[in-house]
Amino acid sequence: MDPIEPGSGIIDAGAEEELFRDLGQRAAAEALRVRWEAAGAEEVGECGRCGERLKNLGQREKEFRTLCGPIMIRRRVGYCPGCHETTAALDKRLKADNTGVTPGLARVICRTALEMAYKPAKELLTDTLGFAPCSAREIERIANTHGAAMGEPPEASLPTLGRRKGKYFHLTMDGTMIPGLPDPQEHRIRWHEVKIAAVVDVRDIDAPLYVASTENAEAFGKQLWDEIQSKGMDGRELAQITADGAPWIWNLADMYFPDATQLLDFYHAAEHLYKTAAALWPKETADAWWRQRLKQLKAGDLDGFFAELKRTAEEHTTDNSALDPKRLLNYFETNRNRLGYAKALKNNLPIGSGVIESAGRHIVQQRLKQSGMRWSLPGAQKILNLRTRHRSGQFEQYWENLAAA
Repeated sequence: MDPIEPGSGIIDAGAEEELFRDLGQRAAAEALRVRWEAAGAEEVGECGRCGERLKNLGQREKEFRTLCGPIMIRRRVGYCPGCHETTAALDKRLKADNTGVTPGLARVICRTALEMAYKPAKELLTDTLGFAPCSAREIERIANTHGAAMGEPPEASLPTLGRRKGKYFHLTMDGTMIPGLPDPQEHRIRWHEVKIAAVVDVRDIDAPLYVASTENAEAFGKQLWDEIQSKGMDGRELAQITADGAPWIWNLADMYFPDATQLLDFYHAAEHLYKTAAALWPKETADAWWRQRLKQLKAGDLDGFFAELKRTAEEHTTDNSALDPKRLLNYFETNRNRLGYAKALKNNLPIGSGVIESAGRHIVQQRLKQSGMRWSLPGAQKILNLRTRHRSGQFEQYWENLAAA
């Protein structure tokens, strides 16, 4: 390559960067080839299934797909006559899958696939790496393989000193909908609920823990409990559980976290008060009424709050039964023990479930609710596993565990 003369004109920096990237990749690929071929010259050994001595078939070539591009590797191959299987010890040592995709490339593929659809992911990887690592269909297969593996809770860790000393964690749960596959008989899109939970350290020390599931409430509760235990916790570290009025959420809270304070999401409470007030009075009167009720809730004046709701229920009614003040009174009486906003504010705990609503958007909807997407439940769950592991700060740990296994 000719040297660049000082001050002799424009330098095509982009072209030179790509050229030297390609040269670096080829050099790295050659270094990997030499290194891995030396490791693959070992004896064939015994069959991992039956323990019989393998028949030595000599050295055979196989293409491995890596971050440095495809590499042809000669490694020793053995055959088990009893199991009728051909194996190469190097393939297992490298933890490459049957198509020769190495963990380094698989990690980058999964990292891209958890953010975007498979076809754009393939195009982005091709532009970034300088070569096409695989097809969009293969990206889906690789993402599904590792997404399924990430569905298992990580190995348990010991509780930190901070967790043993006090309650510093806040749990929120909610549900959001994703489009499923079309119903073949009714010719319409089926919709599925994704249940999602977030465990947040109110001290901002630990990263949030996210759990998302397409299964029913019972299975979701078991998954959430397993994940919390994997963090070295037993539920007593939870200071508060905040959620809307969905019965399945409170049922799980009672079952798994009986020691945690339950709090009705303040903004759901405000919404119920506002809608009923708007159905009863003109805007100015309605605004004054429901804002005063919110002040009572924040101040902890539950006696005054319920006295006013009872008086309103006795004196007013609406044509819309869903907005009737008697229904509003019953709603808050059902949640009477979940209105401790004054205590939560005093302890610097959140009174709303904004964390979980945000998680519903950035973990579920941004990836699974794009235009034209339709999901099977298993396919959606595998992508959710990738996204929750990444957003919980556990994505890299998975690949480290895979290498060490």
